[in-house]
This record gives sequence, structure tokens and C-alpha cells, in this order.
Amino acid sequence: MSAVLPFPGARSRRPEPHRRGPERFLVVHLPAFRLERCGYEASEVAVLVAEERGAVRLQAVSPAASELGLRVGMTATEARALVPGLAVEPLDAAGERDDRVALVQAFRALSDRVAIMGLDSIALEVGATSHLFGGDEGLLVRARELAGQLGHACCLALADDPAAALALAGWAAGDRVAPPRQGAAALAPLPTDALRPSRALAQSLLTLGIERVGQWARLDRASVVGRFGSEGLRLHRVARGELATRLCFAGEGLPVVAEVILGGPTCLLEPVFFALNGLLAQVGEQLAARDELAVRLAIHFTLEGGAPSVVRLRVGRPTRSPSTLVRLLRARLEGFRLEAPAVELAVEVEETSPDSGWQRGLVDRTEAAERLPEVLARLADALGESALFSPELCEEWCPEAAWRAGAFRPGRPRVEVPRPGRSAAPRVDPVEVQLAHERDPPRPRPTLLLPSPQRVQVREQHGRPKRICLERGWVTVGRTEGPERLQGHWWDDGRFARDYWVVEVDGSLGWVFREGERWYLHGWFD
Repeated sequence: MSAVLPFPGARSRRPEPHRRGPERFLVVHLPAFRLERCGYEASEVAVLVAEERGAVRLQAVSPAASELGLRVGMTATEARALVPGLAVEPLDAAGERDDRVALVQAFRALSDRVAIMGLDSIALEVGATSHLFGGDEGLLVRARELAGQLGHACCLALADDPAAALALAGWAAGDRVAPPRQGAAALAPLPTDALRPSRALAQSLLTLGIERVGQWARLDRASVVGRFGSEGLRLHRVARGELATRLCFAGEGLPVVAEVILGGPTCLLEPVFFALNGLLAQVGEQLAARDELAVRLAIHFTLEGGAPSVVRLRVGRPTRSPSTLVRLLRARLEGFRLEAPAVELAVEVEETSPDSGWQRGLVDRTEAAERLPEVLARLADALGESALFSPELCEEWCPEAAWRAGAFRPGRPRVEVPRPGRSAAPRVDPVEVQLAHERDPPRPRPTLLLPSPQRVQVREQHGRPKRICLERGWVTVGRTEGPERLQGHWWDDGRFARDYWVVEVDGSLGWVFREGERWYLHGWFD
């Protein structure tokens, strides 16, 4: 059975850029699934039994048996006393588990993200697929047809949160569609048992006289956190129509998540960092058990009043070290301000990579400092994804237009693998050798090119630059190399004809050119 984890502001662990719009969840509730798979119909009085706590007890009851007063946990003897002639079926746990997996596979015809909820329901994330079936109504019709083809009666509900949809499917009359951001209104008239609270929480709510979900939703969030803990907070979010339930979808693996309720509402980051130490230690343990490293994390703040706030971090080099992650998060959150006091904190690993190890340099002492990938990741987090780029060459003669900013993708070292039966030494082509001798050697190009050429004054001697007036004054040119003629764009108004020189000035090499009677400084060699 797939895990259902409480989690604020749930998002898919794997990035899926093709998805559009907010998440919407369709829950298919199969009230008689466990007995229908054994050949019984929902209208038949039948129960599923297994040995539990020293007695044979009811594990599942059909809707018809439930109407006669039979309940899960009751002994088989008590059940037969209430309903003589009761049909009893022994539990086949392995067969039931296989049938649930088959059920998930069948409903993947409606969505690529299907999860098991409890023992008698499945949930589908349909935010990106409902339009393929004619919208919400068409999707409900197709889901009911599919369940009928599989031999199951079902109740259907669609909502922003899977727990809210499950409550509507299990307790509301008929199929229900809660419009986006209106889940609270749809849930308000339902009994609190529709949220499936634990026995202790259900008893506490009964003692306080809270019978309806609407009453539960109107309670103060801070009071709920202090009295009922994480379960109460999650169900309170569900009652208020917020996304609060994290599902493990088939094929996506278990999520790496750690969360904590803060000691009290806070706008300060120091209590947050104190809590992060423990959360990142939990995350590191989960990653170690999976032999994985974190690549991208999300820090979810649940604010007083229910508003979520998310901060994402991409690490430069995949890691699961809590101390490294805390250091990166401190830098990422520098200057971050919470819009309201935070009451809960959660860490989710949104992207992972296999742990293939890291080979440290034997003599390179620069590795003791922060590594380049981590520096670049911090820069991208602080300045934005577009702040870092990789220059790419363009087929342009004009130097300032001969490159463009491309996506930043750090290169990987190329490893030549010799083919079986062949020498690892590269084959020497005599034609390529001859062409290399005949080609002109590459012309020098500066590593620092000014955004636009800067006008300068130059004194010439025998046609060569001899002195240049820079910002610090006139300087003498030590040696020169050139000229190199660059010209082009004769077909439009951007035509140019320049004579470039490499000049030595006070131990540095500059790149200057003359166009007509004017001289310009265009770059410096590193």
C-alpha cells in the first residue's frame, strides 16, 4: 500500500515542466473493493476476516453489511450473532495487494500519476489531463465506466487536495466536484469523521462538541497546532481547502521529506535554522538509505493564517551533508523576510542523483575552499537563473556581435574510450596534418571584450600605435602586433572596416583598432 504523508504545499518530487495549471485530484472510492475482488457485490451482506489480537475479527464489510451494524474490528462471533447466515471470506493479503497494483495500472489510462489511498481508494492527479476527456464531468464519466469494466462500484470526487476529495467521495451523496479554491465550502457540512481522524483526535473533537468540518475549519490555527499537533494541523488545512496531503505516485518512489512544528509562531530566522539542523539530518539519513544525493531542495514555511511560503535551493555539487546544506541555506535565506509568523517548517528534496562518489585532488589545496559548482549555484539562487550564461560563438566578423549568451551548462571532461580490438592511440590523418600546416594560425582574441569600443587617442609612429591616452593618462606602447583587417556588413548600414592591433601597455596586453582616422580600445588579454 502506498504511503500518504502529511505535507504542506505539496509538489511533485520530479520536475515536470509540461504540466500546466494547479494540481487537481480525482479520488475513486471503492467501498466494496476488498469484497468485490472476492466475487461479492456491494448489495450482498459479506465480511472479510483475519486473526487479530487473539480472535478472528472483521477486516472489511460490504456497504450492505455496514447498514446492518457490522463494523471493522468486531469479532466474527459478534458479527454472526447480529447477522445469522453472514457470508464470511478469509483475507488474502497478497492477492489483495496485487489487485491494487493492477487497479493503479488500469487507471493510468486517465492520468500518469496514480496513487493508492488507504485500502479502498485511489487518487489521480488530473490537473493536466482532464481536458483530454472533456473537462471534469467527462473525466468522472470515464472513471465510472472504467471502474464498472473492472467490476467495481465507486464514488467519485474531485478537489484541490486528495484528502478533501476522499472525504467528499466517502461521505457526500453522489459524485462531487469541488471547484478550484472552494474545497472548504464543499467540506463544511460533512461530519468530522469524513476527514478520517485518528481515534484519539476523533474523541477529542467529540468532547469539544466539534461535529462538522466547518466548525473545525473555523478554529484558530495556532490553537490547533498547540493542542492537536501535526495530525490536527494537516486536517485543519484540509478543512480550510488548502493543499495539505502528499501522495506517493506509482513509479516516482517515496518522497524525501522531513517536517516539524515550531515551538511557537516566529518571524525570526534563528529558530528556523535551529529546526533546519534536525530536519536536514533526517533528510540526510533518508538519502543515505537510498544511496542518493540532494540536487534541489524546497523549504516550505507554513505561515500563521495558512499562507504557504516556499524557498528553493539548488546545490552546486550533489550532497547530503547536513552541515553543507545548512551553510548553503544560510546564504540562500540571507535577506529573506517572512510575510507572517511561521508555525511549521518542512524540507523536501525535489531532485536527487545517484551517489557515485567524489574524487578529491591529491595535491590541489584549492579544494579546501568553496568549490566552483557551489559558488555558481549560490550565484544563480541569489541573482536568478538568467544571471549565469555560457558564451557561444556566432558566425560574425564584427567582434562585439561574434558571440551570444547561451544556457549555462558546465562542461564535463571528455573521456575517450577505445573501441574493442583497436588501439587507444588516435589515428593520424596525413591530409589533416597537411591542411593544418596550410591554415593561417588563429588570430589572438582578448578574454575581456568591452561591451562597446571605447574611443581613445593614439599617437602613431610609422603607421603603428606608439602612445595611447587611457583613463590614467598617456602611456607608452612597448610592442605591437598587427594589423589585422576585419571588415563586413557591406550590404547594410552596419558596414565596418577596422585594423586591429595587439599592444603591450605597462605589462598588460590590449586590443585596439583604427577605423578611418579614429582609434578605439576594444578589450584586454588576461
